[in-house]
Amino acid sequence: MMKRYYIALAIVTLVLLGVALGVLACDKEQFHLVMAILPFYFALITGVQHYVVVKSMKKSPRQFVQYFLGSTVAVLFLHLVLLASYLFTHTDQAKSFTLAFCIGFATMLVFETVALIFFVNREKKKRQEKTENN
Repeated sequence: MMKRYYIALAIVTLVLLGVALGVLACDKEQFHLVMAILPFYFALITGVQHYVVVKSMKKSPRQFVQYFLGSTVAVLFLHLVLLASYLFTHTDQAKSFTLAFCIGFATMLVFETVALIFFVNREKKKRQEKTENN
């Protein structure tokens, strides 16, 4: 199952990269190299977060909640630090970077939420089938 997730994550990442390159093709003044790097940053963070949360779910549903909330807070804090530090060091690119960052963040947030909903539903179904067979 993790293989399918990472393939889907790679596809979403390539779509975001395509959007960034589309900005380059349409409006070179608004394009910044960091826009092409952001999809890979989001993919890495999302992939690690998903791995941690999924591993915790296989141990115990209670740990899932703790790991999910903890990883969400950690990721949000990491994003905030990255966004703030970039904005303070590159004030001339603030608007375009913030827009690119928000698009990447929202896309990966929706992707990860849907993936976790599917995963949790699958795990519930497996546990129900296990209890019915015993």
